Amino acid sequence: MRGQIMLSPGLQYFRGIWRQMWQNCWHLAKGDRPMIRGFILAGGDLTPEFASSVLHSLERSRLFVIAADGGLEICAALAVEPDLILGDFDTVEPPLLKQYEGGRVERYNPEKDASDLELAAEALRKRGIREGIVLGALGGRADHGFSNIRLCYYEAKQGLRLILLDEQNRICCYTGEGMQRIVVPRSEQWGHYLSIFPIGGAVESVTMEGFRYPLAAQRLSDQGSPTLTVSNELSEAEGRICFCPVDGSGLLVMETRDRRQRSGAT
Repeated sequence: MRGQIMLSPGLQYFRGIWRQMWQNCWHLAKGDRPMIRGFILAGGDLTPEFASSVLHSLERSRLFVIAADGGLEICAALAVEPDLILGDFDTVEPPLLKQYEGGRVERYNPEKDASDLELAAEALRKRGIREGIVLGALGGRADHGFSNIRLCYYEAKQGLRLILLDEQNRICCYTGEGMQRIVVPRSEQWGHYLSIFPIGGAVESVTMEGFRYPLAAQRLSDQGSPTLTVSNELSEAEGRICFCPVDGSGLLVMETRDRRQRSGAT
């Protein structure tokens, strides 16, 4: 039946982890929880099963759903009515797009200076939304994935926190003024590994506690030790990361799992 997706045990596990993380909002400071969050379905690698596992762990009434170009196919497969449909629609079949003509559709020229995902992020910001989950932004073409990760940093500086999500990865960027603190509970970790990378310049006073490979007051930059902070692991019930941005720099946090871990626990 259209819109009815049977989830494998592995995807049911993802749904449970996501629901717990979403409810606790470990990535937001206390009292900083927005009422509406964005939910962007992009045109990259994405299955209806995974999209359903995430979407059904969330409260639909508190989401602003955007179908960005090919993400409209996922919406159709799940019988999800997006709040906004946008893109140049170079990957959408005309008959499918025609089904949504009565809805909110923004069509762009394919020869544009921004990707469909950037346009979707801008649409969230214009509506005062401060956080958005993005599915379909990773996998496939490396240039698309890399630009989407860079977009996380750009949007973080504009006040919008994007969370790029697929079955193996959860990626977010943090920035701000002064010392920043991130807490990652083991019970909410997306995968077995956690890696951090500076972006937009150096970050200073990087401290990692509760991890197998701790750091103390480390300076991270593109000029030194590019793989120093890859594939760390929690050693305690929660991991704590502190860092200080320099001149608007940020810190990418990537929670990852090996492909073989997709069907079970972290």
